[in-house]
Amino acid sequence: MSEEPFFNQFMFGNRDARQSEDWILGRQHKQEEEKSPSILNAIEQLDLVELMANMSQLMDSAEELKPLLKHAAPIVEVFMNKKS
Repeated sequence: MSEEPFFNQFMFGNRDARQSEDWILGRQHKQEEEKSPSILNAIEQLDLVELMANMSQLMDSAEELKPLLKHAAPIVEVFMNKKS
């Protein structure tokens, strides 16, 4: 087995010890590896054009709500001050 560079050993420890240790997040990390093929499958099935259209529509809706929030903010502040 070739020896790891000093920096890798210093920052990440011995490779054999890292692979054999199963504490703190070790098991969870293995579960993530098992889930990754299904996640990759889901990502491959995304319709990016539809996703971008929906994101654009959400951003446009948020822009349209900004004036409403500017008008409603003083009213909300009055109610909040009355409760205090």
